[in-house]
Amino acid sequence: MKILPVGRQNFEDLIKEDLLFVDKTRQVYELLRNGRLYFLSRPRRFGKSLLVSLLRHLFLGKKELFQHLWIGQHSDYDFPAYPVLQFNFADFGLKTRKLEEELSGVLQAYADEYGVGIEMTSIATQFKTLVQNIAEKAGRPVVLLIDEYDKPIVDFLTEVDKAEANQLILRQFFGPLKGLEAAGHLRFLFVTGVSKFSKVSLFSDLNNLTDLSIDDPLSNDLLGITQEELIQYFEAYINALSDDTEQTRDELLHNIKVWYNGYSFDGVITLYNPFSILNFFAKRRLGNYWFSSGTPTFLVETIRKRGIDPQEFEEVPMSETLMDKFSLRELHMAGLLFQTGYLTIKRVEYKGLIKRYFLGYPNQEVKNSMMYNLVEAFTFQSASLVGKSLLYMQDGLEQGNITLFMDNLKVILSDLKYNWQPPKQYKTEEELLNMWEGYFHAILYLITAYMDLFVQAELAHYKGRIDLIAQTEDYLYIMEFKMDGSAQAALEQIKTGDYVTPYRNSKKRIFLVGINFSNEERNWEDWVVEEWMR
Repeated sequence: MKILPVGRQNFEDLIKEDLLFVDKTRQVYELLRNGRLYFLSRPRRFGKSLLVSLLRHLFLGKKELFQHLWIGQHSDYDFPAYPVLQFNFADFGLKTRKLEEELSGVLQAYADEYGVGIEMTSIATQFKTLVQNIAEKAGRPVVLLIDEYDKPIVDFLTEVDKAEANQLILRQFFGPLKGLEAAGHLRFLFVTGVSKFSKVSLFSDLNNLTDLSIDDPLSNDLLGITQEELIQYFEAYINALSDDTEQTRDELLHNIKVWYNGYSFDGVITLYNPFSILNFFAKRRLGNYWFSSGTPTFLVETIRKRGIDPQEFEEVPMSETLMDKFSLRELHMAGLLFQTGYLTIKRVEYKGLIKRYFLGYPNQEVKNSMMYNLVEAFTFQSASLVGKSLLYMQDGLEQGNITLFMDNLKVILSDLKYNWQPPKQYKTEEELLNMWEGYFHAILYLITAYMDLFVQAELAHYKGRIDLIAQTEDYLYIMEFKMDGSAQAALEQIKTGDYVTPYRNSKKRIFLVGINFSNEERNWEDWVVEEWMR
């Protein structure tokens, strides 16, 4: 079996060391045939840097590295060499140095490497004269590869003034591109990032830049691993793991697909995140590899502070405009979650010629991890306490032991009284009660959804709305919540509302659960359970 390139992003090393490499050069060849100026946004750890490295060696004319790949065997590409300038913004030490200083240093280093002079004035002038002078000296246009251009913005989303200052510098840096392209000094431009931010001249000034990010045939499978590629390139690992775990090959492939497949940028082709798949086969167990490599503290805290119902992210209708770009002062949460990889396109609908996208969690890895992190954020509890309590709560529901579930729910909610103050817009007593009821709804939804149960919250019923339905293999729970009322009243509402009617034919044992929450204590005050008898 070829060695897995976990954490490796240098294309030349992968080829020379004969590591496992998913060949995307057919798609790269199509890029070369169809245009010259591209932007591509994809979530972190999705293979962007490896693709940029591949393009670097391609344009340096290193034909020997491609001789066993598709482009070297099945195309007419002759590998001409060009001057290549590569900028990796993720490598900049922006916590200790300013962006302008970092860029100026890189530009000067390239000037020294190519033996040209540059005008040491503004960043825009340095960049323009560098590219112009290199192109004129080489007698060939320059290839520009810019990886993670938005890192100086994304890393400072909680410090908006600093993010906007970096945004202005990026605007100056990208400003000369239009003139350089018009003068014939650019052979190829490829820019990657996570998000597409407004007020960056890359998108406003470069009129012929092709954005590959959403629903483009050239890029829908350019990054990520398709099901066919998984089977083709990881066949030896699949067979070995199937034998060792005593699962059939189909069972193993099904589990891998549920846990890691599902990213889509057109609503049709679904993909695996390469980082998750490589780590899965390296460690030989299901785990939250991609999610745990970058916990979205800012995102989950913002969801809580804005009072967003987490259930909304199960299916989010979204126009192409909202998915396209962002303003730092007006971040659209669902759009940002899509750009950063926590949501993906599940399907696309057309109204005439207008597209409407529907977003949702890509797979079990992302959904479970997001639920867990949101439980921590909404309850202000530590990861260790949440992890322990959730295990007990899951045991309780799977065993029909409501007491175990409720006791650990009280533990999880125990710090709300001291840590969470409602937003100022809730002023009247009725508004506060409704806010708290919605807050507890959200927490119960997150807890049961994390457990990978079949969960429905705020389910419409002909006599009202059922607060929560949770199902395990053997049990079905119908839950109703009250604020500063009584658990018995909640239970009676389930009965008088005939909430059990849609489930009468279920073979599972059905429990009716009434829970009363206290606004003062910010925890449950009393609860009652009754098994429905057929």
